[in-house]
Amino acid sequence: MRRCDKLVHWISLQKHLLFVFAFLFVVPNFVLFFTESLPITVGVASILLPLAFWMGLLLLTRKPGIVVWCLLPKVILDGGQLVLLYVFGQSVIAVDMFFNLTSSDASEASELLGNLILIISCVFFLYTLPTLWLAFRSIRSKKVLSASFRKKWAKISLLMFIIGLVFCFLSPLQDYRFSLKDDIYPANALYNLYFAINKAEKNANYSKTSANFKFDATKPVQAEGRREIYILVVGETSRAMEWSLYGYDRETTPCMEKLAGLAHFTDVVTQSNNTHKSVPIILSAASAEDYGVIYSGKSIVTAFKEAGFHTLVIANQKLTTSMIGAFYREADTFIDMSQFKAGSYLTSLHDGAILPYLQKELDKSKGNVFVVLHTYGSHFNYHERYPKEFSIYKPDQVEGIRASHKKILRNAYDNSIRYTDYVLNGIVEILGKTNACASMMYLSDHGEDIFDDSRNRYLHASPIPTYYQLHIPLLIWFSPEYREVYQEKYQTVMAHQSIPVSTNTVFHTMLDIAGVRTSVADSTLAVSNHAYIIRDRMYLGDHDDPIPFWKVGLKKADFIMMDKWNIAYDKD
Repeated sequence: MRRCDKLVHWISLQKHLLFVFAFLFVVPNFVLFFTESLPITVGVASILLPLAFWMGLLLLTRKPGIVVWCLLPKVILDGGQLVLLYVFGQSVIAVDMFFNLTSSDASEASELLGNLILIISCVFFLYTLPTLWLAFRSIRSKKVLSASFRKKWAKISLLMFIIGLVFCFLSPLQDYRFSLKDDIYPANALYNLYFAINKAEKNANYSKTSANFKFDATKPVQAEGRREIYILVVGETSRAMEWSLYGYDRETTPCMEKLAGLAHFTDVVTQSNNTHKSVPIILSAASAEDYGVIYSGKSIVTAFKEAGFHTLVIANQKLTTSMIGAFYREADTFIDMSQFKAGSYLTSLHDGAILPYLQKELDKSKGNVFVVLHTYGSHFNYHERYPKEFSIYKPDQVEGIRASHKKILRNAYDNSIRYTDYVLNGIVEILGKTNACASMMYLSDHGEDIFDDSRNRYLHASPIPTYYQLHIPLLIWFSPEYREVYQEKYQTVMAHQSIPVSTNTVFHTMLDIAGVRTSVADSTLAVSNHAYIIRDRMYLGDHDDPIPFWKVGLKKADFIMMDKWNIAYDKD
């Protein structure tokens, strides 16, 4: 009882609360000090500068709790930062994190947040709520900070701030260039929020900035007497290492393994582990090296339309509010499958629901057709991505995201790959019945972490990507008719299956396979062309700048292809 009385008396003193608040405000900074690979001088400055700044603000009033409540958005931001550090293990809240809040639909977001409820609750009850409760106690207390105390600690805070600045100026001695917007929390998080808002405005103005753009696309060579159909299937969250076609020990892709006329590329990486950036690169001439062209140009859909193709897009994700949706609306026919899932407990229909619509639309159009199919693939929650009859590896349903559930999560994930294999085979069967000169390309927008190693990383879209998020499958299937008419293209693709490829090749390869000509296309980026050139591969950074893969925190060994995917991850 006496201890409780002492604690109540202790927290009733404003000077004690001042120090507690100052410490609580820099808790994320302390964690980031150990998770980020910063020089020691910058690391120390990343704690001293915010600590001095918040201390100075708290001293503005005689009751520091008033300042804490005025900084409620900061307290909430801190909570989000701590949750992010738990999920991804490192990094400040990224631009993509803020941007995903507006580009993800409510059902998808609730599905993920529901599985993070434990850590969110822990952060709320152990950090956010105590901070606000103590601030309330500060305001209700009759005691106040004396003028002399505030003056003394204001001087100390100023001294700490100056010392922090000195450490910043010393960073060049460690071959590092200090940047406030990159290195100091929450300045970096707030800059990322500003960047995300600015990017959202660019997306919203896309129809204006690209209004006068034209590909001037043509198709000079036609398959005489034959209809031509080209399908681009954009997958979701599928990593190559989980495909038996690529050597995985579970039979996850039995259909693709038996398919004649199929090329599968073994060394493919995505240029972004975020859907809202990866897919636009796939669909346009943009790349990590030149991402800005996305706002002034148009998508591959328009290029095929200008070349005389009827264009069709069927999307099984709700993407109408992003740049992806803007690209899809360029099509002659756009079918948004999300409108058909009313009353369903699923965040989306199973991808097989696309097949009847594809069949119907191909039957309606007798000329050349270009199709984009955007699937939901293996997006979390995995066990909802396939019908019950594809529940092959069991158990496959979990409650919550935890490393202890790894085996079950992998079972569900592998089942989703097996279902993707089934859907792709269904597309091939539909194309086969048309007797057209046809081709289907499939690739995933990015991969996924599933507690693969000692880092215990999970999901995708982390600020610092991993091998598991970047290495993806890419397949191209050709009908017998295509192999006969465009034999050279087919043979070139087959010969290039082991070359290093990035997702920015898709736009140029699809146009080249279809024989569509435009000055925007680059034959040196088309894997179906003899002119293809192997380049250093880039990753699109959080601020949309190109970053060489060796700079994104990956080990060099991560990109050495080994027999049967004999890479360092824990299969148990």
